[in-house]
Amino acid sequence: MTIQPWQATCMQVNCHLVNPARNRDEALAIMNKSLDRWITLMRGVARGGGGRQLVLFPEFCLTGFPLQESAAEWIEKACIEIPGPVTERLQREAQALKIWVGANSYERDPTWPGRYFNTSYLIDPSGNVVLKYRRINTVQTGSPHDFMDKYLERYGIEGTFPVAKTDLGNIAMMPCGEIMYPEAARMFMFRGAEVLLHPTSDHGAADKWSWESAKKVRASENMMFLVSANQTGQIGGPLPSGSSMGHSKILDWDGRILAETGGPGESTVCAAWIDVEALRRIRSIPGSGNRLLRQRVDIYRPLYDRMTLYPPNRFADAPMDSKARILEVQQEAYQNLVRSGVIQPPQK
Repeated sequence: MTIQPWQATCMQVNCHLVNPARNRDEALAIMNKSLDRWITLMRGVARGGGGRQLVLFPEFCLTGFPLQESAAEWIEKACIEIPGPVTERLQREAQALKIWVGANSYERDPTWPGRYFNTSYLIDPSGNVVLKYRRINTVQTGSPHDFMDKYLERYGIEGTFPVAKTDLGNIAMMPCGEIMYPEAARMFMFRGAEVLLHPTSDHGAADKWSWESAKKVRASENMMFLVSANQTGQIGGPLPSGSSMGHSKILDWDGRILAETGGPGESTVCAAWIDVEALRRIRSIPGSGNRLLRQRVDIYRPLYDRMTLYPPNRFADAPMDSKARILEVQQEAYQNLVRSGVIQPPQK
């Protein structure tokens, strides 16, 4: 089947934080107000869709992220089921407009009581959730890596690094700071991904930690399209509204910018045509420009097998319940880095 070009649009919107909400009802009211605006913008972009449009919303943009809340408090107040009552509004709209919708939310799942996930998900034009990825490289929240053996036993590699095989091409998702980890995007390339959706909440206006450079590099080294939708401000909480400054962008397989907002502010101008067939032709041509054909993964594997840095399975028996517990694991990771010779501790 030949895949016709399709349009991707970054839905650069504000993030209205639920942290000040006193209970779940107040948090849901904030989420639904945000969804009201999202749906209005979706209708303005779609114009009949016909299954050839995809819109992507930023990371955790319905809620913000946990600050002083414990894990139990955040699960009760801010986490949603995917699919579930909150996502059903997006699912119905995707079906009505005949478009694809990508988003990211904090998820709770009765399969894993006491745990919550930073989850990216894709809804097809029939209104079905066809992809759900739970962030691995987290900072101060839980990760499937924290109970890795149990998670892999249930979902396998395919479910841990899902790639949706669609009539738009092979699509994967990963959010925000995972762009800084080459292995994260590489896993999706290994599984055939051609388009990587990147809902994010980064600063956008500055190349902090080479974050913006990493977007270009991940697209280029894996020869895939990258659609990176960023927030334009965090509203209603203790964080400055300029913590995320937009600058959403879409890049091609050489890291070239196809479209960008160019700044902060609510915007849908970052839109570009995605030509998957052109990418497949480029990926099929031998030569120096084909980075995929020159991957020599076998020679790296022995060193990877020897390394344990951030320890897995530290919350296998009981869920992570506070950020203090994460700091304990990070201290263990630091000692692993020292023992492995990756870093030298400062002299006292």
